[in-house]
Amino acid sequence: MKITDIRTYTAEVPMRYPYITALVNRKVTTSVITVVETDEGITGYGQSSTSAALYSPYEEYLETISQVVERKLKPVLVGTNPFDLEAMHERMQRAARGHLYAHATVDLACHDLMGKMIGRPVMEVIGGAARERIPLCAPHLGILPPDELAGQARGFVENGFKYINLRVGGTLDQDIANISAVRDAVGKDVFIGVDFSQSLHMAGFRADTAIVHIRALEKAGANAFEQPVADWDVEGLARISAAIDSPIIADEAVRTPQDALRIVERRAADAIKIKLMKVGGIFPARKIAAIVQAAGMPMTIGNGLAGMVANSAEAHFAFSLPNLKLPGEMNGFLRLDDPLMQGDLAVENCELLKPTRPGLGVDISPEVFQDA
Repeated sequence: MKITDIRTYTAEVPMRYPYITALVNRKVTTSVITVVETDEGITGYGQSSTSAALYSPYEEYLETISQVVERKLKPVLVGTNPFDLEAMHERMQRAARGHLYAHATVDLACHDLMGKMIGRPVMEVIGGAARERIPLCAPHLGILPPDELAGQARGFVENGFKYINLRVGGTLDQDIANISAVRDAVGKDVFIGVDFSQSLHMAGFRADTAIVHIRALEKAGANAFEQPVADWDVEGLARISAAIDSPIIADEAVRTPQDALRIVERRAADAIKIKLMKVGGIFPARKIAAIVQAAGMPMTIGNGLAGMVANSAEAHFAFSLPNLKLPGEMNGFLRLDDPLMQGDLAVENCELLKPTRPGLGVDISPEVFQDA
């Protein structure tokens, strides 16, 4: 099998409710869809959603991702075997080093067509399923007035969700008010995780300030804390992890296997979160997973802004992990109002069921490809 063509398309999908963090305020999600074609007539789909600037060192917006794929990656990949993943990623690094969002779209498309080629789900291509179901976190809640936030959280819990994830990183008073309101609304048995998205580094780049902030949010009812300081501040993250009893999760701090090793060696976090677009796709994510598993550390998987293709890929990856930290966060597809992509992600009692269709199991309407 040889790659004969690689093309990109852009998609913009409205959200059912806005996504507001310390870094971004969105009512739509934008993504790049990459199509990889082969000489055997099998086509694979990949996807990467865009993020706020601080999430990616290369400002990977729609235009950047598309240009990197078509101008840098396509010339070095056409004619190669999509099953040769090690060589493929080496070629992509040489052609466009560090542009991991672009790499991820190609990686996901190749895994999709590999699964289609053998007629099996991607999870069976990468090692098989370690579980049958994954409890899902409710779609992530943004920074809103306390009453509105509490109402949204209560609605999700009434629908059966046992895990809530909030965006924080505003003022301490605002964060305390929001978490307290949500805790009062959902009761003591619901798990509340919070994501700072690096925002506490804005308060003078001080880990001690972050520790005071996090301790206050623990008292208000939060149970776990994600990426409180900047991605580069591994020492600060380690200091916070040593001082806080609740789990600290590293997200933006881990984009490469080398990053994962650094976090493990310094015990800078209690768990590592993987977004496939952030690390360059499933193949490099498996390398990170091996390091983290060997260290006896759990991983949490998911992207609350991803579309159906990307979330499907994250689901296949998550189902293959023995060291998965629950809940799963591949829930972006629940937030989006997208009639043009239909996938194999089925939810029952707020749990994601194991996908069964070949490849990533996503069908994309021809309308998506009309902007060529």
